[in-house]
Amino acid sequence: MGFGKIFIISGPAGVGKSTVCNRLVENYSGNLKRIVTVTTRNPRPNEVDGVDYCFIDEATFLKYIAEEKFLEYANVHRKYFYGTPLAQVSSNMRHGIDSLLIIDVHGVRNIRKNFRQIANYVVTIFLMPERLEVLTERLSLRGSEKKDDLVQRLQSAQNEIKHAKNYDYIVISGSKDEDFISMRTIYESFRSGCCIKPWNWICQEKQLA
Repeated sequence: MGFGKIFIISGPAGVGKSTVCNRLVENYSGNLKRIVTVTTRNPRPNEVDGVDYCFIDEATFLKYIAEEKFLEYANVHRKYFYGTPLAQVSSNMRHGIDSLLIIDVHGVRNIRKNFRQIANYVVTIFLMPERLEVLTERLSLRGSEKKDDLVQRLQSAQNEIKHAKNYDYIVISGSKDEDFISMRTIYESFRSGCCIKPWNWICQEKQLA
């Protein structure tokens, strides 16, 4: 049995990361498991603890940092902490199971910096909105963002997009089906060890540093 791989998807809030990731996990349930992010923020309506996120208080999160329990972590918007549990990823790798991570640009940078030994097992994809106006519409329709939070998320989106060039692949978001087909094709090629060339939905292809 080979080592499991790490499939990382990033992109600004509202671009549709959770939707496409949930569909990937449903289609590859035997081989791909989503790593549930730990966070100190409060759950939104309809979010389930342990499914959407693991919700903990800040004191516990800081304790986990001291105990080196995270593959990566970040303080987002200078408000809340988000972290990826190291033990789950390590267990998946040992048992030949691929891990699906939804993390931001800072998390990707930290993994590359602190875990160079697993670089060959990692692929990163940035899900890019076609226009910022699309994000504004989606976040507004979600109804869970206060006006100040919405402005902050859009500012963060602009900053995140600047880092997209550092990813292995950039996928321009279209319909839900188009996004799924794009991610599925990259995942299957990466998992099989094939070297794939960009299609019209991939703007950029780079080698891992």
